[in-house]
Amino acid sequence: MTRRFGIAGGLAWLGFLTIGTLGEQIKTRMEVASEQSGTKDVSDAPEVVLPSGVRYKDLRVGGGSVPIKGYLTVLDYTASADGVEFESTRKRGKPIVYLYGGRPFTGGNCPGLEEALSTMKAGGRRLVTIPPQLGFGERGAVLRPTEHVPDKQGIVPPNATLVYDVDLVRVSIPPS
Repeated sequence: MTRRFGIAGGLAWLGFLTIGTLGEQIKTRMEVASEQSGTKDVSDAPEVVLPSGVRYKDLRVGGGSVPIKGYLTVLDYTASADGVEFESTRKRGKPIVYLYGGRPFTGGNCPGLEEALSTMKAGGRRLVTIPPQLGFGERGAVLRPTEHVPDKQGIVPPNATLVYDVDLVRVSIPPS
């Protein structure tokens, strides 16, 4: 680059790359500020029952954006099946990050949880109850360790009702 355009061309290219990085940092900081400014804890929120049978109650209403198909979604949750905990991203200190609306589902995620997230705003927290047909159904599930989460393990029995205490940490445009 510097042979053809000289030092000035190299410095211009470096400046272009720096501005792109700063723009990404500013976007992230603005998203976080938006989520924090509009967030409020609620104690008297009514339980909502969706037509599918998924039930949820807001514990904190977020101030950020709702999940959009194809956007990065960061979740922090504790999940139980018929009263027995099968996964907790909070205990291991690693929230899950996945593309909302993407398949196959990541980790302990299931169709019912994604349905409950569809109206939730980033920064919010919900207690979600999922019927077996929108959870892991007749097959149940066994969560196995992965490269990124070597200590993941958990068993969801067949036809289990699932309860998630879920925080929608962030919704963000994926990097291109």
